[in-house]
Amino acid sequence: MKRLLLTISFVLSINALSAMPKLKVGDIILLDLDCYSCQVIEDETNSRFSHSGVVISDGRELYVAQSLSNVHHLKVNDFLRMTKKFIVKRPVVNIDRFKKYHWQVYKRNYYQLPFDYLYLWDDESLYCSEFIYKFMNALIDFKNFEVAPMDFSNNWNYWEDHFGTTPPQDMPGISPEDFNKSKDFKLIYDSVK
Repeated sequence: MKRLLLTISFVLSINALSAMPKLKVGDIILLDLDCYSCQVIEDETNSRFSHSGVVISDGRELYVAQSLSNVHHLKVNDFLRMTKKFIVKRPVVNIDRFKKYHWQVYKRNYYQLPFDYLYLWDDESLYCSEFIYKFMNALIDFKNFEVAPMDFSNNWNYWEDHFGTTPPQDMPGISPEDFNKSKDFKLIYDSVK
């Protein structure tokens, strides 16, 4: 019986992924993760999403680039194994330059940079959505998408403990939810609908 339930669960998850449109370079995948700090991020940004990645290609295969521990890329299925709750957003602005040069820019300027545990915009480390914004913004002319002051007030005590100091309140930043709200992207898939 247990084996049957596992098989049914596996088949249903494969069917859900097969309904997803084919991913393209430049697509953004926003994840709804369930770790404690992820829940705090979602609460702070009034969002379902706490992590993000961008679809890239080496010319042979699609990957998802992310900043988690450091900036790196992994196979799409490996990225999606983190959760069954995600959406895919596709740019509606011209991304021809991004498609043409993204791999070189990624490898030269971003690959293996450290994760930004302090969420500071102007240092050499990058948190997930900061990496994606800076990476894409270097090659895309966004129309309705820019950084905004960060707000840590909903969970101030958590953030003081996390940072070991005062949170970077009102400093420039960007969150996965900012990608979700931006008019420069359209929703092409939601795994929970």
